[in-house]
Amino acid sequence: MNTVMRVLLCVFAFFSLPALAQDKPALIVGVIYVGTANDYGYNRAMKDGVEEMKKNVPGLKVLEAENVPETAESDRVMGAMIAQGAKLIMATSFGHQEFANNLSRSHPEVTFVHAGGWMIRPNFGTFFGATQTAWYVSGVAAGLMSKAGKAGFVVGVPIGYVIGNVDAFQLGARSVNPKFVTRVVVTGGWSDKVKEAAAANALIDQGADILTMHVDSPATIIQIAENRGVMSIGFQSIEARQLAPKGWVTGLGFNWGPYMTDTAKQVIAGTFKGTMVRYGLAEKMMVVAPYGAAVPQNVRDAVDAAAAKVAGGFTPFVGPVKANDGTLALRAGEAMTGADMGKFDWYAEGVIGRVR
Repeated sequence: MNTVMRVLLCVFAFFSLPALAQDKPALIVGVIYVGTANDYGYNRAMKDGVEEMKKNVPGLKVLEAENVPETAESDRVMGAMIAQGAKLIMATSFGHQEFANNLSRSHPEVTFVHAGGWMIRPNFGTFFGATQTAWYVSGVAAGLMSKAGKAGFVVGVPIGYVIGNVDAFQLGARSVNPKFVTRVVVTGGWSDKVKEAAAANALIDQGADILTMHVDSPATIIQIAENRGVMSIGFQSIEARQLAPKGWVTGLGFNWGPYMTDTAKQVIAGTFKGTMVRYGLAEKMMVVAPYGAAVPQNVRDAVDAAAAKVAGGFTPFVGPVKANDGTLALRAGEAMTGADMGKFDWYAEGVIGRVR
C-alpha cells in the first residue's frame, strides 16, 4: 500500500470516529405501559414524562411497549429491552413491580424504577405522586362550582390509597360548602369503560352535577359528563381537559418529566441509588390542571390559594375528623402522614358509600 493510500485511510478513519461515536446512544431506556399511551389518563401522563426526558437528555434512545399486562408477559418484554441494550427500565404500573424486581436481581448492571411500589434495591427504586393531600384542592374546586352541592366519584379499586383521595376531595369540598356530599361508585377495575359509563350515568341520575374519578383513563367519564351537561374534574393527565370544552373545571395531573430526566442523568453518571420517591404539589410531581373557560376568577383564586396551602405543608388529615358512619376517624391531635396514606379504611363525613 503506497503512502498516499495510507494517508487517505487514516484521514477517513479520523473523520469517521465522531460519526461512529454519535451513533451510539448515551443511554438506552426501556419503558412499559399497562395501557394505550394516549389514553388521556395514567399512561398519557407517563408518555408525556418520557417525551420530556427525551428532550432533556441528549443522545437518549427509548424503547417503548404499550398494553403490557401485569403478568409474566411484562418480564418477557422488559427482558427483550435489556437484550437490546437498555440500561434503564421504567416499569410504570403497580403489577409490574414483582417482575421488574426479579429482573433487577439477575441484571445488576441495569437500573430499574417502578411507579407506586415499595421494593428497594441498589439498582431498583420506586416513585409516585403524593396525591392525597393534593385531592383536597380538587375538592375546593368542586365545592365552589357545584350548584347542587353533589359530586359523583367513580372509583376503580377501593384500596386505601384511593380511599384517601376520596376523603381529601370531600374534606376540601366541605371546607367551602359544609353540606357538600360525594357519592362513590366502585367499578372493580382500573380500566372498564362499560362499568365506568354506567357509573357516570347513575351518578348524574342521582343528582350529581360534577363528576370526578380515580381510574386509569378518565376519558369515558369526562365525555359522558360533557354530553349530559355536567361538570368534570380530571385525574392522572392534565391533557384530559381537551375532552370537555364546556364542562371542564380543573384536575390533578402527574408531572413525571423532571423525575425521569434526573433518573436518566443519574444512570449515565453512575450515581443512581435505589430510593422511594413520593413528591407532591410542592415538588411539582403533582400539578393542578388549567381551568376550564366557565370557571370564574374568584374560584380560580380560591383553588390557587388551596394549592399553595397544600404545597406549603397543609394536610386535611388532622383530627378531629369524622367518618361517614358518625364515628371519629381521627381524634383531636391525631394525624395521618405520608407513611399512613395506604391505610385509609374509612370514608369522611358526607361521602355516600361503603369501604367494603
